[in-house]
This record gives sequence, structure tokens and C-alpha cells, in this order.
Amino acid sequence: MDYSEITHRLKTEKRFRPPPGWRWGSFVNADGARLRYGWALPESTIGVAVLLPGFCEFGEKYFEAIHDLLSRNLAVWQLDWRGQGGSERYFPGSQRPYAAGYERDVADLHRFVENFVACPPETPLILFGHSMGAHIGLRYLHDHPGTFRCAVLAAPMLELRTRPLPGWLAAGIARAAVLAGIGDRYVPGWGDWDPKTAEQPKGMSSDPLRDSVQGFWLLEHPELRLGGTTYRWLDEAFRSIALLKAEDYLRSIRTPVLMGSPKIEILVEPEAQLRAALLLPDCTLIEFPDSRHELWMERDEHRRRWLQAIDAFLAQQIRLPQIRLADGRQAPGQADSGLPDASHLESARNSEPVRDTSVPAR
Repeated sequence: MDYSEITHRLKTEKRFRPPPGWRWGSFVNADGARLRYGWALPESTIGVAVLLPGFCEFGEKYFEAIHDLLSRNLAVWQLDWRGQGGSERYFPGSQRPYAAGYERDVADLHRFVENFVACPPETPLILFGHSMGAHIGLRYLHDHPGTFRCAVLAAPMLELRTRPLPGWLAAGIARAAVLAGIGDRYVPGWGDWDPKTAEQPKGMSSDPLRDSVQGFWLLEHPELRLGGTTYRWLDEAFRSIALLKAEDYLRSIRTPVLMGSPKIEILVEPEAQLRAALLLPDCTLIEFPDSRHELWMERDEHRRRWLQAIDAFLAQQIRLPQIRLADGRQAPGQADSGLPDASHLESARNSEPVRDTSVPAR
């Protein structure tokens, strides 16, 4: 598939375009920065999804996933983090990413959830996060227990892959750069986003079409562009990861979690996801041995398996015998997916997480 065909498909296929009724909004956070969000509502709602993208990502990239969630009668509210997407940047007119502390992102998410996300009474609120968004989501679950009924985390950023450097050395270099006053500089090898890379494989997905979604939107909307890693972003990521590594921290998160763990990784360490799943009191771990980092952008066989696991997990957590899709089909039930009944989770907390490597594709 050449890039002209990829571009044509991304422009014309409905799954990659804004869903019906999609709207953009914005709010001002506690620091005075304006953050962008988007939302769409299904005809009938069984739950409200709060969708949190990863590093350098934005709402447009997730239109296909949003279509999927809407078809499951989930209202969708998506937030662009401060400094990326359509939200206000730390350095106006610059592509350099920055981080002022992940606790600020948690505070922004709390303001968003409490003041802007419309969740009818008795309707379950469900957190969906990818990579960095899943990381921030876990911190939110710790700081604000009881807000979300459950959480669905894809490839959570629980440890960065820094090879060939050991993680402790990479963290030390980032800390030293920040202390030396050069935290806003790019890490060697990184810089502003280059439009020439739009046609090149990213290695985030084995699906050539979906692997091109982010670059396509960056070409269409230059204001969404963001460069590579800076020392300050890296330093804050390492500091927050150290917090999430604390056993007591993870064990205090009581919210039920479904975690998808791809094994072909270049950004994060799957072993850290397994460790977290062992420590979280109520976690179902689904491993994807042949999937790359972006589960939501993977080829159909992985994506279908991921969606099937989500369907079964939500049917269990929302306490519905079946989730009925918008087209009238019923989502696969618990027995189809192999996910355990809640009564089996207690023993897993003290031994190993519930792991499922045999969910069949539809």
C-alpha cells in the first residue's frame, strides 16, 4: 500500500473521520492554560468513557476508537493534555514538549471530570487510557478513588525502555540536565517533528494504515505537531514512574482494571506492566505477544481481541449480562472471552494477575 492510497483511505473512510455529533470544547486549568477536549454522545448511554491519549497524541488520532466506543453505547469525552494536541503549549510557537509535574495533569483531569464531563446519575464512569494517558489515569485512580467504576489501560507507561542505557543512568542524565538549566532542550537524537517522516513506518503498529494516522493528521493540521523528548519531560516521567513503582501505592488502587500489554515494544517495558498487575488488587492482564505498542492502532486481529476483552470486562463491571452494540449485535459475554468471574480474583491478588492469552478474535 503506497502513501497516496493510505492518504485517500484516511480522508474518506468514516472510521477515521469525526463521528456524528462530535464537538470540540475547551476550559482553563488552574495555571491559566486553555485545554482542548472533545465529546460525542450515543443515542442511548450505558456508560461514560473518559479517553486519555498518550505522549504527543491528540483526539483526532482516536476517531476510530471513539467510533468503537460510541457503537457500544458509551458516551465519549476525550482530553488533550497540556502542552500537546489542541491544548495550550508550554512554549508558544514551539514544538518542544515539556512537563511541569504529572500531579498537574492529574489536577487537570480532575477539573475536566468534575466540571465538564456529563455523566448522568447512576451511570458508570469508565477511564480509558493509553501509554502516558494510562499512567496519569493510574495516578488519578489513586488520588480520587471511587470516581471511576473501572479502568481500561492499554500499554501503560510504567517504565521507559531506555536501551542501551540502563534506566537509572538515563534518569540521572535527565535529572542532571534539568538541574543544569537545560531541561527544555531536546534529548540527543530528537527534534521538531519532520513532515518527511509522515510516509515512514513508525513501528507503533503492524497495520500500515493505522500506523500512518498520526502523521496524516500532523500534515493536515500543523498546529498539532509536537517534537521528540526533552530532558524536562523525561525527568518528570522518571519521577512519576518511581512513584508508581511503590508497592503500597499500587496496592491502594481498588478500582477494577483491565490492562492490555503488547510485547513488541520500543517505548515502554512490558515487564513493568506485569509487575503492576501483580500488585493491583483487582486487575485483569491481557497479553498480546505479537502486538506493538499502540493496541488501538493495531491490525484487526489484535484490535478485535482487545475490543472483545473490553466488551467482556465492561459487561462484568457494569453488571450487564450482555452489552448490546449500536447495530443490534450483542458484545461477547464473559464466557466467550475467558475472563474470570469476580470470585476468582481474590486468589490472583496474592499470587499472580489474571492473565488471558487466548481470547479468540471475532
